[in-house]
Amino acid sequence: MTFDPTTVQRFGVQDVTDWFQVGDHQAYVGYIADEDEGSKLGLAYIRFRMGVEFDFLWAYDEVCLVTEGSLTVRVGEETVAAGVGQFLHLPAGVRGAFEVHEDVVAFCVHYPTDAQAGRVWTGPERLPAESQIHPVSIDEVWG
Repeated sequence: MTFDPTTVQRFGVQDVTDWFQVGDHQAYVGYIADEDEGSKLGLAYIRFRMGVEFDFLWAYDEVCLVTEGSLTVRVGEETVAAGVGQFLHLPAGVRGAFEVHEDVVAFCVHYPTDAQAGRVWTGPERLPAESQIHPVSIDEVWG
């Protein structure tokens, strides 16, 4: 299904057409919509496999709703985990790390879109770096 910012639509993980891998981790992002699709919000699924750990620094505010497994984030000495039906709020400019103790699937919404955030961000280099994100086949994500 193609995202249309002018209509009410329903999406599921099966509607993601393009998946991206973060670095060499088993961490995958599948976008439903971003600025290229005319959206004011970034809409994406993530699938991280158990054992994934990587640092993040977003240029946007994000909410991740866990739909399978659990997602753990470490910020300094504090650790926050969310299970099925719970969400994490990840504020722009906060440096943290994902620590995945079991496979997780989550739906994430962020504002502004990644494209817009990249243009207006004036803070330190975002993590992970754009160069660490590359396309993968759906079989690599779900196989």
